Amino acid sequence: MRRLAWFVVFVLGSTAGCTPTSTVEPSFSETIERYVAVALSCEYAECPAGIVRPSQPVSVQLHGTYRDDQVRALDQALFQWNAACPMIPLEISGPSDVVMNYYFVDEARMADVLAVYVPGNVGLFNYDWDGSNSITGMTVAIANEISGKEMEHFVLEETTQAMGLINDLDDPQSIFDAGPGRVVTYSAWDKAVISFHCREDISPGMLRSELPLS
Repeated sequence: MRRLAWFVVFVLGSTAGCTPTSTVEPSFSETIERYVAVALSCEYAECPAGIVRPSQPVSVQLHGTYRDDQVRALDQALFQWNAACPMIPLEISGPSDVVMNYYFVDEARMADVLAVYVPGNVGLFNYDWDGSNSITGMTVAIANEISGKEMEHFVLEETTQAMGLINDLDDPQSIFDAGPGRVVTYSAWDKAVISFHCREDISPGMLRSELPLS
């Protein structure tokens, strides 16, 4: 089993991928371009070749203590994901043996949850994958020091990226934005990318050349 470690730094960082978009629904070719940018490349850590995603529903397990507003933010993130990806749903305390372990912790304790933590992180994740590129488990950590829309943003972003959509983009309207964008809902482009990721004819391990053309 191999592990990918990914983190988001709470500073303005480098950007990659596509340029900012409007709220207009993307065409299929634009969806493919955006999907390749977020699912088939990464800027940090070790990356497998090909698509990586869970092959079954995911059980979200909350650990430690957490505030009511944090649970509401997580519930909203799961609702948004499940609406865009009903084939691979996220369910709190669900029955699946693919588990997303979720922590709300003080920033000083982030490294106890994920060793990849560096000072300044307020949200980070990692996941494990098997030889078929199926995600077998994830861990997400969100710092207790953030609240409100900022906290909601990082909960949605880290939850989404932990499902295999790992790369950042230059698009302040997107949950994948690497810059100052702090959206708390998926854009039309985000929904298109997530829906494509969850298609029945998309399989872990697929390369760009193997993606469906319609």
